[in-house]
This record gives sequence, C-alpha cells and structure tokens, in this order.
Amino acid sequence: MQLNRNSLRVIALGAASLPLVLHAAEGSKISFKQTHYKEADGRIGVDYSLLDIKKEFGADYTVDVGLSYDTISGGTPIWVDTVSGASGKALPDGRIAVGEFLEEGGSFTKDAFQYQKIQVEDRRRAITTSVTRRTPDRDEITLGASYSTESDFTSREGSLSYLYNLDASRNQSITVGVSYQSNSAYHLMYDEWRDFHVLNTQIGYTHTLNKTTVGQVNYFQIHQSGDLSNPYQTIIRLSSMDGLYWRAVEQRPNERSASGISASLASKILDNTALQGEYRYYNDDWGIESNTLGITTHTTLDEVWVVSPMVRYYTQSQAGFYKSHESGEVFDDSENGSADERLGGFHGWTYGLGVERKLGEAVSLNLHAASQRQSNGLKMTWLSLGLDYNF
Repeated sequence: MQLNRNSLRVIALGAASLPLVLHAAEGSKISFKQTHYKEADGRIGVDYSLLDIKKEFGADYTVDVGLSYDTISGGTPIWVDTVSGASGKALPDGRIAVGEFLEEGGSFTKDAFQYQKIQVEDRRRAITTSVTRRTPDRDEITLGASYSTESDFTSREGSLSYLYNLDASRNQSITVGVSYQSNSAYHLMYDEWRDFHVLNTQIGYTHTLNKTTVGQVNYFQIHQSGDLSNPYQTIIRLSSMDGLYWRAVEQRPNERSASGISASLASKILDNTALQGEYRYYNDDWGIESNTLGITTHTTLDEVWVVSPMVRYYTQSQAGFYKSHESGEVFDDSENGSADERLGGFHGWTYGLGVERKLGEAVSLNLHAASQRQSNGLKMTWLSLGLDYNF
C-alpha cells in the first residue's frame, strides 16, 4: 500500500538524533535499527528494520549502503457503499461501478455511503546507496541512488550534491543538491499501473559560529508530476443531472509545486548538554502551508549515557480541493477532490525521548520513543531500538 511513511520515519528516527556537528561518529560505522509505529483506533501499524553500513576508504571516499524491510497492516479509512463495500471497478471518469450498475456506475441516495476503515497489508523492501568523494580542498561530491518495491508501488531515485567550503578553516560551506524520483503505483480500481515523478532541488548554507555553535539554513523546491492521486482514497460526488450520489476514485491535480525553508541551530550550552532548535516552512500550489518548530536537548551523563528529550509543534492549512468526510460536503461531477485527512488542516504536538548507552569504545545502544497527537483526532506512537558499531 502506498502510504507516506517517509515523513513518519523522519520524525521517529530523527527527532532524538544528536546534532551531527556536535556529536559525530568518526570513521566507519554499522548500524541496525528496529522501529514499531502504531496509529490509534486500529488504524495503520508499521514495523521497520534498517541495516546501514558506512565505510571510509582512506580520507577521500565514503560509501554508505542502507537495507530496509518493513511491513504495514491495519485499517485505513475511505468511503464505501452498501452494495460493493470497498471494492468496485473504476470507469474512465473515476466513477466506481458496482452491482447492477456495472456498466454505468452506481448512483444512490447519500445514506448509502459510509466512511469506514478497510484492512490493508503489504511489505516493502528498499536499498539506498551513496558515494562521497572529497577533493584536495576537502569539498565533497556525493552521488546517491535508491530503489524500493512493494506489491503495488515501485520507486527509483538518483541524487547528486556538492558541498563547497567557503574558507580554508571549513567554518562556512554551501551545499547544493538535486534528486529525481520515478515512481509507479498500481491503481486497483483501474487495474493499471500509473507513473508520477518528483524533482527536488536544494541549496543550504552552514556556518560554524564558534567551537560550540553551528547554524544552518536551507531553501528547497519540489515539483511533482503525473498521477498524484492516492489509489486507495475515494470520494462522494453529486450528479448534476439526476441529483443522485456516486462514489469515485479521488482526483488530485496532475502537478504540484512546493517550496520552503528550513533552519536549525545547535549549541553546546553546558559541558555535558547541547541544545538544538529547528524550524521549517513549506508552501505549495495546492493550498497547503505548514510550519514546524522543534526543540531537542542532548545531555551526557557519566560519559556513557546520553538523554535526549524533544518536543515538536506542527500546523498546516488544508488543500483547496479537500473536503472532510465529517463536513457533509460532496464534490460535483468533475472537480478535483479528496477526503484524505493528510490533506486537511490540522495541528499537532510530538513529544519524544531518546536514550543512548555506550557499551564500550566502539558500541552503543539507543532507544527512542515518541507520541504525536493531532487536532483531527489522529494519535500515533512509535518505539525505535538501535545498535551502532564504530570501527
């Protein structure tokens, strides 16, 4: 099932991570991480395993390979009808044909539809690789590639970035990067595969202000094109001809352009404590505007324990073509439309705690737990256990 799980992993695995500039592991490294993510009310659950191997070849090359495997199960809410439930065949206009309405699509009164969870289950396998080369001036060129596959989704991505040091001391640098992603999703009700593409460009500036403080600011642009609709989401339309209602596959615009900025500041405020603040602004032409603000602290205890509490606040406006299933509003015969809650307006708080225990000079164990509550009623929790070996 094509679920936007990357953002969940960023929160779950990155919320309690130490600022790289203040707590960087030197040399080669092997990491294994196991994460369990769960939404309340019997909704989506994800078990995610990641093995990451980073190997230094001299002072000039670094190779990083990540292998991941995850399973997804649970219920995702969509519109269903009293004749076919969640099944049906979509006609070219998106109308879902059911029962005796197989040829023309089914029209009903409004009370024939219900918004309820359907059970899903899938597995995902992915590989991510990158190679970094350092020039004689210690600039860095990184080439990356990734591939992931599910029963109904395949993704291929390539990326290139260049880090340029603005001075000999490497206290200031500019990073530019670009990535291109080609995706193919299976639309069950159309019984066909459809493609969409994502182009992401970014430029960032990093400044080491002093020996204890580092700041960074990034500007990014994202352009998506192709069939951007969620194959599992459905909507209710009202026919202008007969005044009856019919269920259809959701319909999103075929293009989406977004841009935004992110900024972070990490500082060692005490001998054993670092403080990191982050902010991200996002805006797209679908009408979604979001703001994210987070604070994380990292405190070292007895030189073997690191404790990292965090808090994050997120808010977004709704897409212009979104209508909540609770509002009672429906769509006309042909307009873009979605009832996917992730396109709605909401805000939410995330609270997390990370604990790391050094088991020796080369080995450390880490545990991260977090919980998020959103104003639209969605609640989620996750727990991540990891083991790092430096060599």
